[in-house]
Amino acid sequence: MEIRFSAPQGEAGEVGDKELRLLRDWLEEDDQLRSAGVRIEGAYQDRPGAMGDLLEWFGVACGAASLAIEVTHSVRGWWRSRGHEGELTFVVRGEDVERIGGLLRDIGLREGGRADEGDDGDPR
Repeated sequence: MEIRFSAPQGEAGEVGDKELRLLRDWLEEDDQLRSAGVRIEGAYQDRPGAMGDLLEWFGVACGAASLAIEVTHSVRGWWRSRGHEGELTFVVRGEDVERIGGLLRDIGLREGGRADEGDDGDPR
């Protein structure tokens, strides 16, 4: 099971990048998730003429739906600590998609894309 998080990249790309990095860091520092074996991986977008790349999205790989629920609780804590600043979207892949998606929608995140799309948006 995987939950992918992303943020709008348009003119506000740097704001989206900042929010994504903060959430990724929050999840990486969660001792409970780390000890349960959650893996976090990201994809970066080149920015010609700028220093550094933008974080386009990152995924949280969970072995089971119960662990994904723990991830949503951690995201909820982070989201509330930020005062709902910024806009984040998510895609859930794997089992119990509706339940996990519902928990993330309940805290104010938007569902983006489809769970059956590949990294490049092409259907699998």
